[in-house]
Amino acid sequence: MIPNVRDYQADMIERARAQLRQHRSVLVQSPTGSGKTVLSAFMAGSATTKGLKVAFLVHRRELIKQTAATYSEVGIPYGIVSSGITGDRHKPVQICGIQTLVKRLDYFNHFDLIIVDEAHHATASMYATVLDAYPKAKVVGLSATPERLDGAGLSKYFQSMVDGPKVSWLIESGYLSKFRLYAPSQPDLTGVHMLGGDYNRKELESAVVRPGLVGDAVTHYSKLAQGKRAMVFCVSIKHSLSVVERFQAGGYRAAHIDGTMDQFVRDALIADFVSGRIQVLSSVDLVSEGFDLPAMEVAILLRPTKSLSLYLQQVGRALRISPGKDEAIILDHAGNAMTHGLPDDDRTWSLDGRKKRKRVKDDDDPAVPVKQCPDCSHVHRPAPECPRCGHEYPTLGRTVEELEGELQEVERARVKQEQRQEQSKARSLEDLVKLGIARKYKNPHFWAKRVHESRKGS
Repeated sequence: MIPNVRDYQADMIERARAQLRQHRSVLVQSPTGSGKTVLSAFMAGSATTKGLKVAFLVHRRELIKQTAATYSEVGIPYGIVSSGITGDRHKPVQICGIQTLVKRLDYFNHFDLIIVDEAHHATASMYATVLDAYPKAKVVGLSATPERLDGAGLSKYFQSMVDGPKVSWLIESGYLSKFRLYAPSQPDLTGVHMLGGDYNRKELESAVVRPGLVGDAVTHYSKLAQGKRAMVFCVSIKHSLSVVERFQAGGYRAAHIDGTMDQFVRDALIADFVSGRIQVLSSVDLVSEGFDLPAMEVAILLRPTKSLSLYLQQVGRALRISPGKDEAIILDHAGNAMTHGLPDDDRTWSLDGRKKRKRVKDDDDPAVPVKQCPDCSHVHRPAPECPRCGHEYPTLGRTVEELEGELQEVERARVKQEQRQEQSKARSLEDLVKLGIARKYKNPHFWAKRVHESRKGS
């Protein structure tokens, strides 16, 4: 069976097919939460109707279970290639842990289509081994952030790219959750050096495992997200355990989770988190990418990073829609929003990667479009005056002053807030169509229908 797809997904699939007629490999970029697993299911299901064999490659065991659940739901016959699991190698679709498939290439004569999940990992040698083993196979990569963590591009691994919808459009259309973002003062990273394009993890751990910073996370969670299900992104196991200890001392049900733990223990922790038995789940390198956990209402960032990709993967976890979830709350205690901007900033992706940004020495050319008012400490996008208190800036840009120990709300432009208020008042499908026409949307009926359907689903 082939699953139903949204209009924007169908458009991406058609463009990817067109590219595959000219190239062996194409990368499909689409934001976290936009439905890449469903995209893969559609492509895999379509291929099987033509008698083709498909391999879906993932780099984490949790993603095998997640993908298998989606494929089972829509009736796609699959086998699983993973250590400790006895799969049916005769099924037309194989969901493969990349580490296991590399060791079992002799078990599979050929694949016609290889789909690479989280394709920014395709730079690892294991992927090259698999792709070289099936030189006639077409290759489709899926990624929300199609670049390496250091910003380098993927043109060596993919010949063409199909770009998906913007995060801002997905939020506006009801496919992703609206959000509020609060940003603390940036932690003191004096003495923390760079290693492999990001902060040295060992040095970073020493900088962030401080009682004051960890205590701040507990304090502001209680102020801004009391009782909501929160995922914390930490630097190391030691860091995460210290976070759990402080949250537990504050009276919250908190637990630690990481990739080294037993699979059954991890599954039980996630189930308790989804049910609400655990309020705060503190993680290390486990749910930053590819992990579908819509129940997460709050993302607490305690890991500073120079990687735009890692930042977007983390905040994207909280933007998934879920029944009863009105909005996501992002508590950025790492200063990442000040470095990378807001989750719904419109970004342009390229297989060539990103040019390294020059260090900003003045306010005339800010690297990231956020400002903080010196009077009320409100953080917002650049404007001649503060949208909250009306403070007038002497110049359009000003170096952001960070006030230690306090989280300040990052508010997007006032026009966006007004649009959302307008949208919430439009309750019927007809009202939404009228609003879409008034806003001069290209397809107001389609937009209104999607917003209306998303409300029914929640």
